[in-house]
Amino acid sequence: MIAQTSVLPSLAPIAHPFADAFLLGFVAACSLIAALFFLKFWKSTRDMLFLAFSLFFTIQAIDNAALLSFAHPNEGGLWNSLIRFLAVMGLLGAILWKNVFDH
Repeated sequence: MIAQTSVLPSLAPIAHPFADAFLLGFVAACSLIAALFFLKFWKSTRDMLFLAFSLFFTIQAIDNAALLSFAHPNEGGLWNSLIRFLAVMGLLGAILWKNVFDH
């Protein structure tokens, strides 16, 4: 008799859950620092591209911090991916706006 196997592979257990949480927190903190730098540049120049970068890094920091509340933070989910996608699209839109329409 042939044994049935699952089409989807099973995920291995998280080997170092504290390391995953530490690294997610570290990335979130670094994203907040980057957001503060871009906010500082925006305050001195009033260039909207710096504000867009600051907003992007703030969204990324909040998203990474929110992943820590999941049972499996290294997997993420649909909403996290959607939020990241919208943040990237907003940043790309700001870059295009700066290069095409703002001369």
